[in-house]
Order: sequence, then C-alpha cells, then structure tokens
Amino acid sequence: MQRALYQELWALRFGKMLALEETCVREYGALLRECKQKYKTDRELQNQFQKLIADEKKHAKLVRELLTIVQRQPA
Repeated sequence: MQRALYQELWALRFGKMLALEETCVREYGALLRECKQKYKTDRELQNQFQKLIADEKKHAKLVRELLTIVQRQPA
C-alpha cells in the first residue's frame, strides 16, 4: 500500500478514536451531574466518574498527539 494511503488510514482511525474519547467525556460528565443530583452523599461513585472523565481526557490528548504525528509525516 502506498504511504499516502497508510497516512490517510491512520488519520481516519485516530479521528474516530478521538471522537469516541470526546463522546465518552461528555457522557461521563452527564452521568456525573445526574449522580450529583440523585446521590448527593455518594462521594465514592462521584469520584469514580471523575476518574473516568480524567482518563478519557488523557486518552483524547494522546490521540490528538498521534494525529499530529500522522499529519506531520510526509506523504
């Protein structure tokens, strides 16, 4: 396969991964807000959602870095 096609393939893969990670951040954020309303005293559950959100944000950052690397590669 040609180098340009590999580059396009990886850019598409990482683009989809980034979209998924960002969606997870939003969904976990919504669940955290709902949890805070319904289970105000359950700090353990809230902390778990906060950890999940932090992890997903780290994943998104890594995927952005990978996308940058792919985009810098010569075609």
